[in-house]
Amino acid sequence: MATSFLENAITRVRSWPARALPVAVALAGVAATLVVSLALEQGREARAQLQFDALADQANDAVSRRLETYVAVLRAGSGLFAASDEVDAREFRAFAERVELTLRYPGIQGIGYSIRVPTGGEGALLARLKAEGVPEFGALRPRTPGETHAIIYLEPLDLRNRRALGFNMHAFPVRREAMDRARDTGLPALSGKVELVQEFGQDKQAGFLIYEPVYRGGVTPRTIAERREKLESFVYAPFRAGDLLGAVLPTAKVAGFDYLVYDGAPSPRNLLHRSAESSPMRGGATATRRLDVGGRTWTIVYRARADYDHGADGGLTVVFVAGGLLATLLLTLAAWRQAHARLAAEREVVARIAAEARQKLLLDELNHRVKNTLATVQSIAAQSLRHGQDVGSVRQSFEARLIALSKAHNLLTRDNWSGAGLAELLQTELAPYGGESGERVSIAGERVWLGPNTAVALGMAFHELATNAVKYGSLSNEAGRVHVTWSVGAGGGGLAQGPRRLRIVWREQGGPPVVAPERRGFGSRVVVGGLAHQLDGVVDLDFAPGGVVCTIAFTLPPAGVEEEMMDLGSAA
Repeated sequence: MATSFLENAITRVRSWPARALPVAVALAGVAATLVVSLALEQGREARAQLQFDALADQANDAVSRRLETYVAVLRAGSGLFAASDEVDAREFRAFAERVELTLRYPGIQGIGYSIRVPTGGEGALLARLKAEGVPEFGALRPRTPGETHAIIYLEPLDLRNRRALGFNMHAFPVRREAMDRARDTGLPALSGKVELVQEFGQDKQAGFLIYEPVYRGGVTPRTIAERREKLESFVYAPFRAGDLLGAVLPTAKVAGFDYLVYDGAPSPRNLLHRSAESSPMRGGATATRRLDVGGRTWTIVYRARADYDHGADGGLTVVFVAGGLLATLLLTLAAWRQAHARLAAEREVVARIAAEARQKLLLDELNHRVKNTLATVQSIAAQSLRHGQDVGSVRQSFEARLIALSKAHNLLTRDNWSGAGLAELLQTELAPYGGESGERVSIAGERVWLGPNTAVALGMAFHELATNAVKYGSLSNEAGRVHVTWSVGAGGGGLAQGPRRLRIVWREQGGPPVVAPERRGFGSRVVVGGLAHQLDGVVDLDFAPGGVVCTIAFTLPPAGVEEEMMDLGSAA
């Protein structure tokens, strides 16, 4: 038991570093793979964001260049009016056809001319337009108490643009703000989000306008007051935002991004247009750009779609993670095999040490048992010779005692010298004297386990008592009986958890009258003196006339522990 405990303790102490090595390798490998993978992914995302930013910048520049082109066309129109005192509908149409609006400038709804109408000048304006062949549009609309402006030319004069003729744009706050800004600055002015008067039917889009001021004399006045006084008209262009941006950004779908265009800060109210596939929120790279055109600021939000190509290194992180985990697995297996081999070697060394310790313990035990047995045989021989009458009786008593000793040894050998049960020991020693039916000897008592030395001593004592009973006592006739009983009680102090005390009573009945011997023989000395000394107990041998009564009382060793007893030879 001590050797096994030592072996287990040594194995536990030595095995934990070896068992921890594969776990440490696995944790370190996984941690390193995750850290490097995170760095790679962050770098990849940063590169993807830079690439996406470049695409957004290109798209933003395309929108800016297109709007600047439209402004240049409006400047050319204002130059037309500045260079001529009178520009009629035919000349304006010729100008519009010359610049090839629908062919060269997709997205523009048209180019128009809005004239400032002085108070009371509406009739003269209508007569002039009729003379020029402009389609009749009735009266100016809507009428307002303030300044009035009327659209009189708008090319190409298709079904949508015909609806705008005679429209007073200055009557509406968003348009008026842009017109007044263009008038006061002398620069092109972009309006806010509006619904164009040309819009009808189901396919309505948000729109905006760009105004270029035209002053009397063809020169922009130096002061705001002069600009306000000399403002004559506007050359302007209406735009449907969806048509314009769809024409400017035709590659957005191919490039893998969506966009949302706002007039000012991003909000549903300010949304001018968004791509057909776009959604308010979508994962992936994003870029926000601001565009300043004609005194207003647009905000364009670009957002990558799921099919956006991040570049050639898109799968690098996945490949690295797979490779890192595979390398970690291989290193962990190698460390586990090394640790397993080390533990096997250490277990082999510990087992060898334990085997050597067990062998030494067995040799020491065997040496001790042999010495005790030889001493016991020597004592039996000496006593047999000392009390024998002749050679035959000496031989007979010596052999009987050796057989009794052998029986006790057989019981102990069967259980690897761990001990023997009291009941089985009595049955083994008294079996030859029980008669054919076994009724001449009875034993009764609870289960008691005896240590090796205790079992040998009691076995010899029971043999001597049985021999005396056969020679002189209750087993010497046909009517005698032997009863052996025992009980276990509390030891010193009567504590329930204290030492246990065994009390054995050997009682003979039905034999011839008992006469106390004049001197003690070998059997009496073995039973009384030697047994009491070996067991450190009390032995009382009473030669009562009705039958011998032998009482043996001693303290049992604690469970699992055998107290070392004095060898049998010391009892001689």
